[in-house]
Order: sequence, then C-alpha cells, then structure tokens
Amino acid sequence: LDPVAVGALTFRTRLATELLTTSPTVVRGNPSEVLSLAGATGTARGVDSVTDSASALTSAFELAGREGTTVAVSGAVDYVTDGASVVGVGTGHALMTRVTGVGCVLGALVAACCAVEETPLVAASAATAVSATSAVPVPSMSTLDLSASAVLVTCSAM
Repeated sequence: LDPVAVGALTFRTRLATELLTTSPTVVRGNPSEVLSLAGATGTARGVDSVTDSASALTSAFELAGREGTTVAVSGAVDYVTDGASVVGVGTGHALMTRVTGVGCVLGALVAACCAVEETPLVAASAATAVSATSAVPVPSMSTLDLSASAVLVTCSAM
C-alpha cells in the first residue's frame, strides 16, 4: 500500500484507511504519509513530506504492530519495521526526497521483492537498500543522477 497524499486529501486518506483494513503486506510512504496514516494530524503537504524519516519511526513502529503489517518510511535514511524489529538503510541521498517518482519506484521495488521473499521485513529492506544504493554518488558526480541508465549501471555493479 502506497498511501500517496494521505493526510493532505480527505478522499485519499479515507481510501488509504479503508485499504489498510485489507492487511497489506507492506505500507510504504514518506514520513508525512506514514504519520497521517498512523493517526498523527497536521503532517502532510500533498505528496511532499514536511518532516524527516526518523521523526516518523515511532508512528511507523506502532502502525506496523497495530495493523500486523510491515511499514517502510522513505527519506534520506529509510526505515523498515514490522512492529518488532527496525532496519535502517542510510546509504541514500537527501536529494532523493526531492525527486518526483522516486517513491513510486521504491514501491515497485518493494512489490517485486515481496514476490520473491516471503518475509516482508526482509523484502522491503532489500528494496530500500537497492533504491538507496542507486543514489550513492560517484566521486566524479556533482549532482544526483537518477536516470534509468544510471540506476541500471549501479544495480548491475552490485
């Protein structure tokens, strides 16, 4: 479940809350989306997060435990929790939080990893690691290169 714009748009908040009752394997969102879905108020601004991932970790942990799911919070540091354990992936780049579509790509990676790994915490952690690693700056790069070719080259070198 990718609760895009939860908290900012009433319709999306209602829909995501309803979808949460279907026991999704993984909930993946930015900090504002996770905070809103967990019940915090005044945290969302459309699809943009207004807080960092660490500040949403407690809410993610509680949401995962309460709903029996795994929650992945994306940010400069990604966190994945199943309500019992927490995995932090800190190899990403702060610019990734400002590039439209990175969260959607991460959602697709999470789904792909869940298809081949039966433990959602492991699957979501692997997906966030692949996503974060794709943004590790090469010493000669002055900017973050998120082009498809750069991501494929980085992933194939892993």
